[in-house]
Amino acid sequence: MSTSTAADRAKALERKNEGNVFVKEKHFLKAIEKYTEAIDLDPTQSIYFSNRAFAHFKVDNFQSALNDCDEAIKLDPKNIKAYHRRALSCMALLEFKKAKKDLNVLLKAKPNDPAATKALLTCDRFIREERFRKAIGGGENETRVSLCQTLNLSSFDANADLANYEGPMLEFEQLYDDKNTFKGAKIKNMSQGFISKMVNDLFLKAKFLPKKYVAAIISHADTLFRQEPSMVELENNSTPDVKITVCGDTHGQFYDVLNLFRKFGKVSPKHTYLFNGDFVDRGSWSCEVALLFYCLKILYPKNFFLNRGNHESDNMNKIYGFEDECKYKYSQRIFNMFSQSFESLPLATLINNDYLVMHGGLPSDASATLSDFKNINRFAQPPRDGAFMELLWADPQEVNGMGPSQRGLGHAFGPDITEKFLKNNKLRKIFRSHELRMGGVQFEQKGNLMTVFSAPNYCDSQGNLGGVIHVVPGNGVLQAGRNDDENLIIETFEAVEHPDIKPMAYSNGGFGL
Repeated sequence: MSTSTAADRAKALERKNEGNVFVKEKHFLKAIEKYTEAIDLDPTQSIYFSNRAFAHFKVDNFQSALNDCDEAIKLDPKNIKAYHRRALSCMALLEFKKAKKDLNVLLKAKPNDPAATKALLTCDRFIREERFRKAIGGGENETRVSLCQTLNLSSFDANADLANYEGPMLEFEQLYDDKNTFKGAKIKNMSQGFISKMVNDLFLKAKFLPKKYVAAIISHADTLFRQEPSMVELENNSTPDVKITVCGDTHGQFYDVLNLFRKFGKVSPKHTYLFNGDFVDRGSWSCEVALLFYCLKILYPKNFFLNRGNHESDNMNKIYGFEDECKYKYSQRIFNMFSQSFESLPLATLINNDYLVMHGGLPSDASATLSDFKNINRFAQPPRDGAFMELLWADPQEVNGMGPSQRGLGHAFGPDITEKFLKNNKLRKIFRSHELRMGGVQFEQKGNLMTVFSAPNYCDSQGNLGGVIHVVPGNGVLQAGRNDDENLIIETFEAVEHPDIKPMAYSNGGFGL
């Protein structure tokens, strides 16, 4: 029984209404605060929980959204919005059978609802694919023929897009193994001139490369990624005139990526870049971002690096838009090549033996070491548990110990966990991404951890800055409460205008909220 007074209930309603205003303004974190205040004052209202679930979902706190929906339905079994939001939260957690049950409840109350119908089709597709994998005896990580490493370039020669192409030209080398079997492709003349023309004459004019070009670029980049260890090691202590810039999530925000390079400098032998995962999905120029990054990797293999993020995986790409964007702009085969190239991406990077960079966070195994990361067999889709998954999915928390993840995958690790890991591995700081930070870069856990996020005004709605971290030994800029390290410079940037194409414009994943 609630002990809320009439005054409490009135205040709760005010807080809920304030939360609604923040939702309309797309300030979801502030909305969560207001809905939480409303719930604390009056925990008997189903709508307060289902509204907070919506806000949690919008910031990827899928487990928290699901928990709120459970409570909302317990309080009001007829709260149809709660069923919808719980279904989408289950989909985000890859629990498609559970999502299907809630969608059927929704469709019984609202037959032919377009968003629910679309989501149900997505669930059915995932369930069918899982049944097929089991029927043929395979699993998530069954051995597959590498499309990148067995590419036959001539298979694209009959395509009309190649015959009609008038853009910048590339020269290819078809590779063979010692048995004269196709072994992928190599770009012979990648140049800054080609990249500039690709960007300015094609991508900025909503034009595409021929599929043969894309396949060759992916194959060549995949070879370079495969040659790198699961934990790459970089250093510029011995070359102080070389800057290393660490960037966070860019999520297909191509125009902001171009602005990032304009603002902070192009990749060059004197300027190394590390992009820390999640460069595809959500934004509607993920193909353009991926191809730009892969071309830069080919041109500057020792000055351009990519860590894998949780969105460089099949399940995320099917839900958040990259697969559908690839199919629209190129083909299913091109997506499949991208998918396998993502499996070749390193999982972490160590800079100057001081700074460990991974997309998500630290593993739950307290005894984990850098050597363990080097030995991870990463050439697969991420598993549901273990260090491989946790490096992509974990999040920090400000209380000590290990806690549950609001996302529902991975876990949350406290400042004591980070401090112990740094001490055991003789490191200065952890750099990670994976979460929006309004200031672009956030100094966390007593300065032992920094989150960097490089997608300004994320999804055209959050109003956040993008940020980068420059590693410049001995030439850093100290900032009270923001940077205490003489080797680092933190810089931020704002979003720029782009064509009026909404996030996930090509997605058929069913996330209609």
